[in-house]
Amino acid sequence: MTASYRPIFLMLGFVITWTATETIVGTLLNRYPTFQVVWLHYLTLLMMWVAIIAIRAPGTLVRTQKPVTQIFRAVFLLLMPVSWAFAVRSGFGHTVNAAFWAAPILVILFSALLLKERPGVVTFLAATVGSIAAVLIYAHGPIPVGLVWFAVLAMPVSFSLFLVLSRSLRSETIMANLFYLTAGIVIILSPFIPFIWVALELQHILHFAITGVLGLLALSLLNRAAFEASLVPTAPLLLVPVPLAILVGWLTSDGGYNSYSFLLLAIICVACAIPLLTALNASLKRNNP
Repeated sequence: MTASYRPIFLMLGFVITWTATETIVGTLLNRYPTFQVVWLHYLTLLMMWVAIIAIRAPGTLVRTQKPVTQIFRAVFLLLMPVSWAFAVRSGFGHTVNAAFWAAPILVILFSALLLKERPGVVTFLAATVGSIAAVLIYAHGPIPVGLVWFAVLAMPVSFSLFLVLSRSLRSETIMANLFYLTAGIVIILSPFIPFIWVALELQHILHFAITGVLGLLALSLLNRAAFEASLVPTAPLLLVPVPLAILVGWLTSDGGYNSYSFLLLAIICVACAIPLLTALNASLKRNNP
């Protein structure tokens, strides 16, 4: 794997494992309160990570030069499911799910604003058009009103800021980054858990163990991707779950899709291909000056 392609495959690995994790976690939301599921998920990650690192170098877990950034990153990641839960309870589940796909262009905008990392024209257009197409595919819900707008917008904004802050922590160790992220979420939610706790069924403990492993893998891939290079060129890859979800829908249902849907899907697929094509073009230029 060359240097040009490594960030792409790392980001792609993060997106796929993150999606798999969220899918499994989502199956538990009908059985337990949202905050309990989130708390147990990150508690499992935290315990696994401490068990792995504490054996060799426990001091590395808390050693950081950017404690404020670490805390804000945990807060932004927690804000994502909080805003989603609020929007769903308010009857705007489809709307908030559609709004989430604005994340690629938001990552680019926040990277430019906070990290001074500028996108290429092609990448910017791919992220913008791809995000719009993805939002349109899922935009079947009612238009939000009042505070619900905040929840709908907070979901993609918080996730995008989480990713950008992950890049800003590239000088920190992965040991500290994963510790502060998981510990921060667990600490924030812990005071509320006794009031909402629902007893766990035995089979669901396995679910949390699986999502713990997948979650650690996803966060490790993100940490490495953020260390390797800017997340800006690979931002369109955040749209990869859209065609995957539509493909699964085609295979598991008889739902019809019109030419408009196919057009939007084609746009998203092209947007997802842009990072690879851009890297390929850069590689060819280096090899053939």
